[in-house]
Amino acid sequence: MKKALGQNFLKNRLFLKEISNNLTIKAEDIIIEIGGGHGELTQFLLKAKKLIVYEIDKNLAEILKNKFKNFQNVEIVNENFLKADLKKFNHQYKLVGNIPYRITGLILRKILTLDNFPQVFVFTLQKEVGEKILANNNFLSHWIKIWGKVEKIDFIKNKYFWPQPKVDSVTLKIKFYSQPLVKEPEAFAQFLRSFFKHPRRMLKNNLDLPQNFNHLANLRPHQVSFEKIIEIYQNYI
Repeated sequence: MKKALGQNFLKNRLFLKEISNNLTIKAEDIIIEIGGGHGELTQFLLKAKKLIVYEIDKNLAEILKNKFKNFQNVEIVNENFLKADLKKFNHQYKLVGNIPYRITGLILRKILTLDNFPQVFVFTLQKEVGEKILANNNFLSHWIKIWGKVEKIDFIKNKYFWPQPKVDSVTLKIKFYSQPLVKEPEAFAQFLRSFFKHPRRMLKNNLDLPQNFNHLANLRPHQVSFEKIIEIYQNYI
């Protein structure tokens, strides 16, 4: 285990089983795990047709290869998940992992694309970031909502990890739509960044609203529903 990689391993079996259960693993599924560690979660994912585990730490990858050598459906890849070719799965895969806090944003940026998004993503991350995703009042929460439905699975105290991090965690589930709710997600992302550029200021200070939405000009970004933001965007482009 390398401290520089930000690795904290979830040890509690009840939480690990709950994560696995929320993947609803079927015999035909392809599962990709981000960071296998010592196989804490991997051991609960073995029902899948194919289980691909990305583990960047060479020593841990060797431990995993030895531990699961008798499972023909398990592939251990000693590589950074951020370099993985996800496009080849054509969205027909499920993703799971205990996400290193320092690269949460990079992982989300990788999978929230038209080429890479999975069917389901169940992930454990820093509680503060998870709460931001669930808050429905910021760029990140609305950006994720165009890709799928977000659900909170578990709140996990830091004592259930080793080594013990300073912060608590939360497990979330994104059940992806067959296609995002907007045709050009990157254009919508740019629009959202402008929309929430100054979150405490009125909308009229963030962007030029279409004329038929001028009645919203004096509202602050968090006062506008997700549905209304989509409507504004569709009139904005």
